[in-house]
This record gives sequence, C-alpha cells and structure tokens, in this order.
Amino acid sequence: VLMHAGIIEDNKKAWSGKNEIIITTSFTQGSCSLTAYKVTDAGVQWGKKNRNIAGGVANAQGYSSSCYEKVQMLLSDRFQGFFMVPEGGLGWNYNFQGVKHNRGMDYTLRLDTPERFYAESHRPQHFLSFVQMEEGDEAEDADLEDFLG
Repeated sequence: VLMHAGIIEDNKKAWSGKNEIIITTSFTQGSCSLTAYKVTDAGVQWGKKNRNIAGGVANAQGYSSSCYEKVQMLLSDRFQGFFMVPEGGLGWNYNFQGVKHNRGMDYTLRLDTPERFYAESHRPQHFLSFVQMEEGDEAEDADLEDFLG
C-alpha cells in the first residue's frame, strides 16, 4: 500500500489510483494462488502520509484492512499481454539477491520475453561463489588426480 501510494503520487498523469490493482501470488505445494487488491482512497491517503516516516513502514501508525479491498480478477487466454524487461542483461528477479531493489534504481525497459526464473542473470553471486571455490587457495591445495592427463 505504501509503495502503491508513492507511485500514484509520483505519477499523477499516468496513475489515477482508480484503475490499478496489486496482485499477490502464493505458492504452495502443487498450486499457485493469485489474489487482487485495490488500494482504497483511505489507503492512498495513509500511504502518502506515511511515505517518508523514519524507520519505514514498521513505525507507521494507522494501517488497517480499510486501506485496501479485495477485487475480482479474471484470468483468460483471450487477453494477451506483454512483458517489460530491463535492458542490458540486468536480472528482474531479486528473490535471490537479497534487498537490492529500490525505487531509485536507474534502468530502462524493453518489450521482450523475460529470462527464466532461475537464470544466471538473476543470481550472479551464486555463480561467482562457484568460481571463487574453484580458483581459491583451497583448490590449489586439493589433492586431485587428473584421469584425462
């Protein structure tokens, strides 16, 4: 709600707060659930008021279920959409990179098919750790036999 209200405030010409929704995804064993919410006028006002509060959303007062309402979402194969992905090989999936995404990031988008969920571009630190293990001091000390030599 806080980020949604901030986006509305920063993009008054493009976002009205009336046509936008928030979609949440829950993954459970064997299924995926989608739920759609609309931020209410009270939620937008709360978000604007608490946008720059010291200590972040944890210190914001007055948040309640009146800040949003559940809305109907229709999934259909008749509607076709598109993907916007970052240019320059930047990964879009920050699940593997800790807290690195922020609103102040500078990037450009293009229409394209996104990289796979587990693609290397989404988790560079994961692959760098393998390289460091192979090139590190411990690799030189390892007692390995070269069966192809």
